[in-house]
Parts: sequence; C-alpha cells; structure tokens
Amino acid sequence: MRTPARLSRPELSIRDRRTLFMAATGAAALCAVAQIVLYLGNEHTRDAGSLSELALNLLLDASLPLVVRFPRTVGGLAVVVTTISALGVSLAPGVVTPRVDPTVTPLAAAIVVSFLVYLLPWRQAFAFAAVLALPAIPIWSPTWERLYVALSATALPALVALYLKARIELVRALRRRAELADSERRLLAERAETAERQRLAAEMHDIVTHHVTEIVLHADALRVTTRDDDTRVAAEQIRQAGTRTLTELRDLMRVVTTGVRPAPAERPDDDTGGDLAALAAADDATLNVQGDPGTVPAVVARAVYRVVQESLTNARKHAPGAPVTVTIAYPGDRADVEVRNAPPRRAADPMLTSAGSGMGLTGLKRRVTLLGGTFSARGDEGGFTVTASIPTSARRNA
Repeated sequence: MRTPARLSRPELSIRDRRTLFMAATGAAALCAVAQIVLYLGNEHTRDAGSLSELALNLLLDASLPLVVRFPRTVGGLAVVVTTISALGVSLAPGVVTPRVDPTVTPLAAAIVVSFLVYLLPWRQAFAFAAVLALPAIPIWSPTWERLYVALSATALPALVALYLKARIELVRALRRRAELADSERRLLAERAETAERQRLAAEMHDIVTHHVTEIVLHADALRVTTRDDDTRVAAEQIRQAGTRTLTELRDLMRVVTTGVRPAPAERPDDDTGGDLAALAAADDATLNVQGDPGTVPAVVARAVYRVVQESLTNARKHAPGAPVTVTIAYPGDRADVEVRNAPPRRAADPMLTSAGSGMGLTGLKRRVTLLGGTFSARGDEGGFTVTASIPTSARRNA
C-alpha cells in the first residue's frame, strides 16, 4: 500500500543519511559535555533536582543519533522530557528540576526541532515544534522570559531549518537541471556527429560504388572481348574483386545506418571474404585455422580478412624479418583472430613506417566494434599482438 504524500518522508541518499547521522552524533556529544560541565560547575545549586534534570537531558542527548531513522520517536521523547521538566517546576520543585533557576526547555530541543524540519514534511515538523513549545512556556504558568526561551528553542530553529532545507533543495534542483542540460547537449552533439558520419558514409558509398561499378563493367567487357588468355584471367580477377567490394560496401552501409548485423546465413561459395592462405603465404606467416570458416556471414569473413591483412602489413613495416603467426578460430558463435609477430630482427625503414596514415588499427577497431565485437592491439615482449573477436549473431548487443 502506498504511503500518502503528506505522511511520506523525503528520500535521502546514503551520503545524506551518513552526514545527518554524524551531525546528530556530534551535536549530542557537545550537548552532553556542556550539560555535564554546567552541572559540575555549579556546586552551590547542585541538588537532587539538578541531577534529575541532567539525567533527563542526557537521555534526550543520547537519542539524537537515532533522529535520522526515528524522527517522530525522538520528537516525542523531546516533548515528554520537556513536559516532565515543566510539571516538575510547577508541582515538585527540587525533585525533577533544581530549586534555583530551573530550566524547562532541554538544551537539545532546538537541535531536535531542526532535524525534524529537515526530515519530516513541514506540517508535521511544525506540529511537533508547537506541541513542544506548549510545556516549554508552560501554558498553565506563562511568563515573558519562558515564552522567549520557548520560542527561541522551537520556532526560531524551525524557521532557520526550513530556510536551509529549501536552500539545499533549490541548489540540488539547479544542479540536476544543469546536469540534465549538459547531458542533453552531449546527446544532441553525438546525434549530430552520428548523422554527419552517416551522411559522409552515404556520400562515400555513392562515389566509390559508381567508380567500382564502372571498373567491374569495363573488366567484364574486356573479359568477353579479349582473345588473350592472361588478359581474360586478369579481367576476371578484377571483376570478382570489384564485385566483392560492392558487396562489402553494401553490408557495411547497412551496419552503419541501421546497426543490424547480417544473420549467419549461407553465402555464395565464391564469397570467402578473401584468400587467407594466399595472404599469409605472401608474407611468410604461419596460418592456423580452427573450425569451419563457412559458418560465419560474409561480412564477418571479410572483417577477419581485413584484420589479418592490416596486421600483416604493420608487421612487415614495423618488424621486418620477424616471424608472424596468424591464428583464426570459428567456435560457432563468433570468429576469433590473433596475429602475433615476434621482435624485429632488423631495423625498420623510416620512410616505410612513416608512409601510412596512422589510421589502420583505428579503422579496424571501428569496423570490429560496428559488428559488435572486441578489438585490442598491444605490445607483447618486444613483439606485437592484434586480437579481435567478432560475433555472428544478427544484432548488436544492447
């Protein structure tokens, strides 16, 4: 059953509760020390009533650390202690309160009222303050001095605490509003950046597709019309490479614009994503393949080929002569790639290492991330290791 709004307590964070508990504990310690010092310092007024008054005040002080968890209970205890003191002054002076200069209002009453205003709805808090003020005056034997003390211990701290509570809530609301506005600005900037990237990707796709289509058409025409066998074979290779490029561009554009990865369906036999064996052999790299490459979608197979291709290129540029090991595993739900080269056997060519754009590994990471996978490139005992894991599920992880 939901608690009505007028009886509900404000929601406090763990940090707020800890801060309030420490403040209440510190206030309780200060009040207890002050009352003990006052009791011990007034030897000429010390009697049974003084001891009883000290005991009642210490009881209220001891309950202050509980005000965060049980504010109404501590408030009720403050009313009870104040009422007992007021009745003792009127009915039994010297028994509950000292005969000389009796104090009706406990020292911790103002602190209790302040916490109640902060922890309870303002109507309940002011009701506790009003009930506490009645015996503090007291109403059956009022005096101007006691009225002043009672209002100073109840109404004044209640108004100050109410102001501070409103101030704190206002500052928090402004901070939340600023954080929300900042988050909204970042979100809008990210959306604008994403939209611009998609626009540029679409424009690049149109340009590259147009020119590659022309290459494919001319290669196909050359393949049909030429009588030279070597030229026919070269034209067919150009046509197949162009066709694979168009397919790869289409798949990547689908991933960029919709975030949907292709389902692990069967692909044409001639679409292998690239000849990994020939690629590894060209760089004298050791190739280890575990599993069936035909179980992954074409776009994943092409991503695997690109990872191996770029890693071998980097090894050739930065670690000339170093042995390179390429390990590819297809466990069924993903494709795992690891390309590791040993430390270089000779110094790299500065002109060759500075010829690249520096975006190879960054581009690979973005490509693998778009497919929902993970990518890492790190130094390894003088060598270098590139790893990638690309899932074959239909959609990106949420």
